[in-house]
Amino acid sequence: LATDVTVTRTVAPAEIWAYVNEQSAKAKLSPDFVYAIVWAESSLDPSARSSVARGMMQLTRSAWREVTNESYRQAWDWRTNIRVGVGYLSFCRDFLQKRDAFNYSLLAASYLYGPYYVQNKNFDMAAIKRPRNKIYQRLVQGDVTPVERPVNVSVSQVP
Repeated sequence: LATDVTVTRTVAPAEIWAYVNEQSAKAKLSPDFVYAIVWAESSLDPSARSSVARGMMQLTRSAWREVTNESYRQAWDWRTNIRVGVGYLSFCRDFLQKRDAFNYSLLAASYLYGPYYVQNKNFDMAAIKRPRNKIYQRLVQGDVTPVERPVNVSVSQVP
């Protein structure tokens, strides 16, 4: 029987930022936005868990399966979690773009509640329930930089 093993280790914010920056550039997403999602979801805790989600980006099994065939047990590896989380953000972005509804507010709502929930609300931010999390509140209001970057870091250019 395989068991899920949680490795608890603190990861320096600058190390997380560097990896988020790299993965965001590949996906053509704002690294500040992605970093804020990581903060909102887990406070940068690689062993964060809820009843339905795992890791830094708090990915559910269904979100994980939407973008990768890798074992969900890999969600505990913080780099894998961020890479797959960025993949899911890309999936949500593409979902919104195909429906001419992309903006970062709707992308945040899609990541938090799921893109089909956002579609069922006709991509209307006024109809989407207000998040409890303060970072998400700022993200859905259009603030793509609600979290400060770690000190002395750079950012890749996103077209």
